[in-house]
Formats: sequence, C-alpha cells, structure tokens
Amino acid sequence: MPSCIIVGCNNRTFRKSKKQEKIEEKQKITFHAGLQRQSSNCFIRDADSVQGALETALQTISPKSLIIPSLCLSSRTDAGVHALGNTAHVELENKYNTVYKSSEVKRYVNRYFAKCGHTIRLLECIPITHDFHVRFSCKSRTYLYRFMIPKIYEEQRISLPEIIHTHCLRSHNFDIDRVRRGIQLFMGTKDFTTFSAQTTSDRKIQYVRALQAFTLEEAQSLMPFDPLSKNFTYLHFTCKAKAFLYNQVRRMVGALIALGLGKITEKDITVMLQVPSHRNWNSCVTPVPPNGLHLLNVEYDPDELRRCTILQEEEQQKAPQLEELEWEEQQQGLQLKE
Repeated sequence: MPSCIIVGCNNRTFRKSKKQEKIEEKQKITFHAGLQRQSSNCFIRDADSVQGALETALQTISPKSLIIPSLCLSSRTDAGVHALGNTAHVELENKYNTVYKSSEVKRYVNRYFAKCGHTIRLLECIPITHDFHVRFSCKSRTYLYRFMIPKIYEEQRISLPEIIHTHCLRSHNFDIDRVRRGIQLFMGTKDFTTFSAQTTSDRKIQYVRALQAFTLEEAQSLMPFDPLSKNFTYLHFTCKAKAFLYNQVRRMVGALIALGLGKITEKDITVMLQVPSHRNWNSCVTPVPPNGLHLLNVEYDPDELRRCTILQEEEQQKAPQLEELEWEEQQQGLQLKE
C-alpha cells in the first residue's frame, strides 16, 4: 500500500557566487539555488535545489522506497528567499507494504543533511492518505520581509547574520507611519497583475487575490550582543493570504518602502492597483531583494489534516496481528510436514 507523507522543513537559500562555491568546498556548507528542482528528470540528482536535496535524502531511508521520491511543493521560493516552515508531500512505497514511521524518516533525512552540510532540516513528517494535497489543501501562507534602517547617516557596518536575512536601506529618512497607512491600500480583494512578475507560462493565472493580513512591526536584532546591531532600527512586514503571485510580496514591499522614502505617493500605488497591467509598474519602485523574505508558515485546516492522517497507533496495533498470523502459518506448515 503506497503511503503519502507530508513533510515540513526549514531551509536557507542563497544566490551562488564564485566566492560562495569556494566556501562550500572548504567548509562543506551547501548553498541552494532555490526551492524547486532545476531538472525536470526525477532520475537526475539535483543537490543545488532544496527539493532535489530532500528527494535525494529520502532515498536513504530504510526500508528503501520502491518509488523514486518526487516532491509536490506547497510553496515555491526563489534563490535568496528563506523558509522557516515549508511543506511538501511525497509518495513512498516499500516491499513490506507498511507505512513509514515519522521518527525514522526524520532521522535518516536529517542525518543525510548534516553529513552533506545542507542548510535544510526536516521538522515534521506525517503519513497521510491520497485525499490530502499539500498545495490545494492549504488554507493560508504567511511571509515575513525583514529590513533595517541605519540610525546614523551612511552607516555601512552591518552584523554578518543580518546581511543574510535582512535588507538594509541606505537612507535613514523613512516615514513608518506613512507606510502603515499605505498598507491599507492593498487590503481587500484586488487585482495584483501590476504587482506580479510576468511569466512565459501558458497556464492561465488568476491575478485577483485577497490579503488576510498585512502589517508592519518593529523587530529585534538577530544578534543583539553584537555591537554593530545597535547601529540600526529593525522592522518587518508580515503578509498572509491563501496564495501569492510570483514576486507579489517583494513588489508590494518595494512599493511601500518607496512610499516611506518619499519616492512615490499613495496615488501612485492606487493607480497601479486600479489599472492592473504588467506595463503599469512605476519605474520609481524597485522590488526588494530576496534575502529579507522568509516563508514563515503554511497553514492547513486541522480537521481536514486529522481526517487524512494515517494514525501510526493503528499500524502498530496491526503489527502484532500480522506477526501472529505469520506464526500460525509457520505452525501449520510444520504440522503438514510431520
């Protein structure tokens, strides 16, 4: 009986440079080029993507799966975007026709990641039925965009962890109150065509979306004991919706930061929303870099997830019964021989 398993993991992705490739060789740290597998052929191992690394790790579990692991992802993140809680489902089958134990899958997969230096960890593993789909069953996705503002004009000394996870604004003149008012322009059901990157796909895209939440909050330094962390004010946008368009969060945040810096007005954002078009993007706005973006959480209906979960307690109860049947068959075989 094939079993589908939903997995939850966190990861860090980077845009590779020649310097980073040298770091990989010396320190055995793998920098990933994004979440999605780069090759469409599941028989080719792809260690450069998070999906490829996880699929390779799943091939190390015991008993070995008769089906080559091919992940279905709930959310796709680009190179440079981090994920603190992403999900995927995968179909596995073994020769014993049993459901894999969650603890064993996590042990094998995380051992592989640690051995290979991957900045990925499998956080949770749940056996599920075929009724559950990790993308279509998703109730909401929450993203956080982290950025910082220098307290002193032209301050360039940045704490190293912040470089990886936080976008630094070069200007210290930033109107936070104006940005918070500008957030309200995005709330409600809107056509976000202008705030999505144009793709070459022939697939029909639904550009009308509704944000469930969008806030701007003051944040803390990632490394408060570093003296350099005191040179900046830290903030983060939190955005929640059922689904987002390609580059939508980075473009919305870019528009709001441009608003806070005085490069555009509220009217400019309103025009981009009211006249949805890829050609209507304001040239004064730049989408924010990917390093500040983090996928925080992918949420599901707990009742649906509970209904589709294969209870391992039931599988454990079946195990003694199977052993008892096997023992009876062996005894019958011995009696026939006598």
